[in-house]
Amino acid sequence: MVDQLSPLIELRGISRHFVSGLQTVAVLKNISLSIQPGEMVAIIGASGSGKSTLMNIIGCLDKPTEGEMRIKSVSTQLASSEQLAQLRSQYIGFIFQRYHLMPYLSAAENVAIPALYTAMPAAERQARAEYLLTRLGLQQRMEYKPAQLSGGQQQRVSIARALMNGAEIILADEPTGALDRASGQELMGILHSLHRSGHTIIIVTHDRDVANQAQRIIEISDGEIIADKRNEAIPPLESKASMPAAAATGRTQFWQSVKEAVKMAWRALLGHRVRAFLSMLGIIIGISSVVSSMAVGEGARQSILNEISQLGSSTLEIRPGLGWDKPRPDLARSLTIADVELLARQPYVDSVSPMVSNTVTAVRGGREALVAISGISNAYFRVQGLNFLSGNGFTQRDLDDREPVVIIDPELRSTLFDADEDPHGEIIQLARTPYRVIGVAERKGGKFSGMMLGAWMPYTSLLERMSGNMPIESITLRVHDGVSLDDAQLKVELLLEQAHGQRDFFTQTNDQMTQTMRKASDSMSLLITAIAGISLLVGGVGVMNIMLVSVTERTHEIGIRLSVGARPADIMRQFLVEAMVICSLGGMIGIIGSGIAGLIFAQITEQFTMIFTWPPIVLACGFSALIGLGFGFFPARNAARLHPTEALARE
Repeated sequence: MVDQLSPLIELRGISRHFVSGLQTVAVLKNISLSIQPGEMVAIIGASGSGKSTLMNIIGCLDKPTEGEMRIKSVSTQLASSEQLAQLRSQYIGFIFQRYHLMPYLSAAENVAIPALYTAMPAAERQARAEYLLTRLGLQQRMEYKPAQLSGGQQQRVSIARALMNGAEIILADEPTGALDRASGQELMGILHSLHRSGHTIIIVTHDRDVANQAQRIIEISDGEIIADKRNEAIPPLESKASMPAAAATGRTQFWQSVKEAVKMAWRALLGHRVRAFLSMLGIIIGISSVVSSMAVGEGARQSILNEISQLGSSTLEIRPGLGWDKPRPDLARSLTIADVELLARQPYVDSVSPMVSNTVTAVRGGREALVAISGISNAYFRVQGLNFLSGNGFTQRDLDDREPVVIIDPELRSTLFDADEDPHGEIIQLARTPYRVIGVAERKGGKFSGMMLGAWMPYTSLLERMSGNMPIESITLRVHDGVSLDDAQLKVELLLEQAHGQRDFFTQTNDQMTQTMRKASDSMSLLITAIAGISLLVGGVGVMNIMLVSVTERTHEIGIRLSVGARPADIMRQFLVEAMVICSLGGMIGIIGSGIAGLIFAQITEQFTMIFTWPPIVLACGFSALIGLGFGFFPARNAARLHPTEALARE
């Protein structure tokens, strides 16, 4: 028998007002009633009578404007959103007229949703969902999506979901309204079975035939209870428990809830693949741009440093002026051939060569090309080093006699000569002056001077036959093995200062050049990365926009989750995790895309190399997740602030 002394649900003076424009509409007026454990109650009334609002208040989806409601002696008037969610999770199960199932989840997954927000272990959750569906005759339909189920089957899934957490109170809102007569009778049979199992059943309906099947009928009209009577045609039932009690329905730990949020986010993304891909697209492009640009910058830096290292660690370069950052045109001629001869006599100097250059047009047999000519001494081959592919360098006699000989690089050879043609001894015109080709060579480390074709000749020939009285651009010397380059640098500076009477030159070693190149390369890489990073921010804005649209599109889903026990914090966590999953997944795809781009470029061109390193990749992954966290916060907060009843109304 029902215990009349301990009401399960108690309402005292409940009123609910809504603001409509400038008017306040009273939907419920001074409602007072109590419902005992194990009762089967029907709340009947016409549309607009206030019965649905009363159900929302009883189900802790809404709060009254005035009055007090208690569930299991817990007052809901001053309860927070989290406390109301706890009550819904532990004590209340909803059966909706329109089923309110998530279309991208299977029947078993829909049933298990309420347990996702509890501490119920995953294995027990799955077993309980399967048990409930089997008991309701859906053992063959567990993996079916809602669209694959009939209306009656969807309503059974809704009932199983209401029972998932072992709810004592079952709220059924027009449960037969969307069903045919046979399905409606079958559903009422299930509700009677649940009633006999000890559940408190509250049916909200406008159908008198449905209401007459309840033990107690409460009639409401214009927001007021006009009748509350026992249905004498239905005798009181001795209830007996036949449903296994749900265990561990308390709240789950934080990390477990994050794990479940990740799983739900993945299911949501699979359920909305096109929207998820559009959300990722900006992040994919941004991460791919950042990683690729950093790989290109690293490749260029390594290439430059490698070529510098090929020149050896025992060379010293002397240039006119006071430094790269202090141009002095008046000191352009501060270095002379006498300085070269002076340095060549020093015991610590292995070899020394001046450098003069000019840019001229090379012509042969109707073919022509712009060439960077370097005038050097025969010691240059030892100072800097040239890799001779064929032929030899010029001799001291060539230098003394100002012989019109030239060494060309492979690119100039392929430009002026046929592939099967031997260039040795052939004549080419340089600045309308004939020169004889005596060799083909390239610098150590490959082509160092950019895209310009190159050639070398005795500096005496260049000065006399081509450029006249031209200033020496630099003097490069190599010290003997075992001599400290730093000591040699100090001695050279002191020697030239004494010879010139002033400091009108600057020196640079390969180490210094390497540091300068590294700084310049790092600055360029930073600039390129910053530019590419703009696309990441644009991608983040895109994610925020898509997530805002997602919140609007999924308002009904949010309402479902809130109705089955999700707290606002759970909703916010889910949408934040979804944004982070989208951005992280987009970041990984972007990294893979940049790697594929690197492989493609390696096959297409050798002009530059993409070198991928771990720090940029790890940074890109972390930054993409942070973008999801940052740009997903606003949409997640909007989702968490949705009111359950308003969210459920949007379908």
